[in-house]
Amino acid sequence: MANGNTHRLAAALTVGSVLGYVDAENKESTARPLVGAGLAAMLTNLPDLLEPAVHPNHRQFFHSIAFCCLVGWGAYEVYKWEPDDEWEKAARFALLVGGSALLIHLALDALSKRSLPLIGKG
Repeated sequence: MANGNTHRLAAALTVGSVLGYVDAENKESTARPLVGAGLAAMLTNLPDLLEPAVHPNHRQFFHSIAFCCLVGWGAYEVYKWEPDDEWEKAARFALLVGGSALLIHLALDALSKRSLPLIGKG
């Protein structure tokens, strides 16, 4: 079962690798892969901060398929956003990295024995 360190490592490696690939495709060398990896590592455990793993059945709404779908939809809407100024571009970057980090956390949890509930457990 994935723990906090596994979540942070997976999020950092995945987001950093994707951003590095994008930089390589655009023939750029930026700090985005490192910044994105660090931000993803910090944000990936947000579901566990909202619903701490204090007992085996801690997974409620923020560890559910419904929340995963909402985050995915939100990330897609942010992806389509075409910001005009630098502040908006930075906000778009942070939101995309944060959404990716949350989805990575939920994907790792979905692969565990307890998986993810549809909406939450009563």
